[in-house]
Formats: sequence, C-alpha cells, structure tokens
Amino acid sequence: MMKNILIILLCAIALNGFAQVVDEETKKKFTIGLDVFTDIWQDVPEEQIKTGTINPGVNIFGTYNFLFGKSNISFSPGLGIGVHNMFNHSFVRTTDDSTFFVPINKDTINYKKSKFVLTYLDIPLELRYKSEGGFRVAIGFKFGFLIQSHTKYKGDDYIEPTNNDLVIYKKTKIKHLETNRYGFTARIGYKWLNLWGYYQLSTLFEKGKGPEMYPISVGLTIIPF
Repeated sequence: MMKNILIILLCAIALNGFAQVVDEETKKKFTIGLDVFTDIWQDVPEEQIKTGTINPGVNIFGTYNFLFGKSNISFSPGLGIGVHNMFNHSFVRTTDDSTFFVPINKDTINYKKSKFVLTYLDIPLELRYKSEGGFRVAIGFKFGFLIQSHTKYKGDDYIEPTNNDLVIYKKTKIKHLETNRYGFTARIGYKWLNLWGYYQLSTLFEKGKGPEMYPISVGLTIIPF
C-alpha cells in the first residue's frame, strides 16, 4: 500500500512540475490528469468472495480539448491507462469452461495478501465545462481494452504445505475475462482537484463463465492543467 501511495505522489509531483512550463494556449488544448480511487464491487457472489474495504486504483489520462467556439464548453477525447486492484480473501481457480473463486480457510492458512489486478488501455470521451474562475464539471463515457491481468498471493504455501517459508504466488493471463469494458464517468471540482466517479456497465467475466460482477469507482482527480 505504501509503495502505491508513493508512486501516486511522485506522479502528481511530476505532473505539477510539467504544468509549470506549459503555456496557457497549450493548457486550453490539452488536459493531463491522475485519478486516484477505490472500487466498490457490485453483484459479488458472497459465497465465493469477500472483497477488501479499500480496493485502490489509479488512472493516468491525457485528452485533447475541442472547444465550442469561444465558450467554456469542450468535447475531449483521449487515451489513458487504468489499474484496478481487488483485494479479496479467495483463490482464483480456472477451468476450460469457467473462472471461479475459492474462499481461503483462515483457520489453516495464514496469509498477508490476496488480490486480483486488472490493467486497461482506455479511450475516455468527455463533455466538459470549465469556468474562468476554475470551476470544472464533466460527464463522459469510456471504453477500455484489457491489456494485463494477474492475481498475487502472499502467505503460507498452500501448494506445498510442508514448506514453512512465506511464499509469493503470481498467476497471469486469467481466463474468461471480458477483453473490453465500458461505462459512464463524471467529474466535478475546482481547478486542480476534482471528485471523480466511474459506473461500469460491462461485467468482469464473460457471461456464464465467471461471476457477473462489476466495479463502481469513486475517488479524486488531480489535474495540473
């Protein structure tokens, strides 16, 4: 967790430093931002999965702003990278037909971490209003393409029970995940600090091949310009 916070802080500092050397005309045309959020997972099968209270994630994005004449309204398409972490108390199991979660028996297995990580290449589309005083509001829609997924476990060795060492297991290329995602976004705030939300319409897994759950993301956006 501390490592993730440090990375986010460094990104924010770098964006802020970059903003200091960008001229005003460029700031009107381009927007670069950082979303820091937590996921609230919906329709989670409770018999399989108990998610963590905080599931931190981050988006880094850039957009080009097409202004409507001399108004304060713009249409802003762009590109971004989104990373979601779902902390849970389960193992991920896959077959040729489905992917499912098996609860970890806490009575026999001592562990520090079990999480599911998803990384997307996103195409955000937003309709924005920015006042002369710095008030911002935006509504939008974004499409995402899954570019990486993995699980990470840290704790007792559940594969070799005779091994008393702490182990770290990482499983990549999780089967039956939807390769695309899409949903609505919204943002409101003042100057460089904004509230942000994302409501995903698509489910995490292919229909009938995994839990039909999806995230609602809520957090803050840092926009240096």
